[in-house]
Amino acid sequence: MLTSILIIITVIYLIELLYLLTGIYKADRVPQDEKYEPTVSVIVAARNEEHFIGDCINSLIKLDYPPDKLEIVIVNDGSTDKTPEIIRSYLNNHSSLKLISTSQRDGNLRGKANAIDQGIEASSGEIIMFTDADCRVPPSWIRATVKYFDPQTGIVGGFTLLDAKRSFDGMQALDWIFLFGLASATTGLNIPLTVIGNNLSIRRIAYKETGGFQAIPFSVTEDYALVQSILQKTRYQVRFPVDPKTVVNSIACQSWNQLYRQKQRWGVGGLDMIPRGLVIMGIGWIAKLSLLLTLFITGIHGWTAAFLLMICGELIFLLRPLKLFKSMGYLRYFPQFILFFFVYVLILPVIAYTSKKVIWKERHLK
Repeated sequence: MLTSILIIITVIYLIELLYLLTGIYKADRVPQDEKYEPTVSVIVAARNEEHFIGDCINSLIKLDYPPDKLEIVIVNDGSTDKTPEIIRSYLNNHSSLKLISTSQRDGNLRGKANAIDQGIEASSGEIIMFTDADCRVPPSWIRATVKYFDPQTGIVGGFTLLDAKRSFDGMQALDWIFLFGLASATTGLNIPLTVIGNNLSIRRIAYKETGGFQAIPFSVTEDYALVQSILQKTRYQVRFPVDPKTVVNSIACQSWNQLYRQKQRWGVGGLDMIPRGLVIMGIGWIAKLSLLLTLFITGIHGWTAAFLLMICGELIFLLRPLKLFKSMGYLRYFPQFILFFFVYVLILPVIAYTSKKVIWKERHLK
C-alpha cells in the first residue's frame, strides 16, 4: 500500500516536471524585435565587493550597445572596503559610468531595495537592467535582452550560470539552473513566479506605475517583490527566454555558512509566494518527503523505482538549458546536486518558518 502511494506521488511529481519542461520551450517561442534600440540604464548595487566589482565593471564597459543610449549606474551601498575606490578608478575613462552612494532611508526602503531605488532615481533609461556586483555580463547582454520587449512586455528575465571549479560550486551551479529553469517555465506557462535580480530587466514606466520600492512591501527578496508588484499593479507581462546571448556569469557561495544564509534569505522571501507558486513547490516537497519517510518501510524495488523516476525527471528538466548554454560538463556534478537538492528542499521550509532573522551583506533584515 505504501509503495503504491509513493509511486503515485512520484508520478505526479514527474508529470509536473514534464509539464514545466513544456513551459521552457514555450518561453522561447515569442516574437523578437531585432531593431528595437531603446535607451538603457544598467543598475548595479555594490556593498563590500572589492574582490568582484572590477571584473563586473570590466564586463559592463565592453557591452555592445550605442554609448549615447547607455548609462551604467554603480550604487555604493555603504561599503567599508575598497569598493568605492575601485569604482572611481574607472570613471575618468568611461563616460557611461556613474557612481552614487546611498543615503539611509526607512520604511520599505531598506537593504538592497533602497540601493536599487536610489540607482533608478539617478538613471534615465527607458529600459532598466539589473545585475549584481559579483556578476559578469556578455557583450551581447543588452542587445539580446531588449529585443524581447514589446508594448505588452514590462519584464524580461535571463539565466545566470555559476562558475564551477569544484564539486561545491558545481552542485550550486546545477541548483541555479534548475531554479532559473523553473522561473522560465512558469513564465512560458503564463503562471509567472519571479525573475531573479542578477539578470532582470524592466520598463521604467512599469516601475513608476507600481509606485517604486517605496510603495512595494519590504521583502528580503526584493526581486520577487518587484516582479510580482509589476504583474499585479500594471498591465505588463513578463518574458523569460532561455537565450545563451543573455546569460550572466556569477560566483558560487564559497562556504556552507554563505550558502545557508543565501538559502535562508530565499526561503524567508518565499513565504510571500503566490498560492500557485506554493503549489508548484509543494508537490516537489511532498515527493521528497514521501521518499524519505518510506525509505525503510517499503519494498526496496518500489522505493528504488520512485527514486530513479525523481532523479530522471530532474535530469530531463535540466538538459534543455544545459544544451543551449553548452554547459553539459556541469553534469559531472549531478550526483552531488541530487543529494544537496533533496536535503535542502526538505529542510528549507522549516528554516524559513523558524528563523526569520536574515543577514545580507552584514545587515540584519526583516
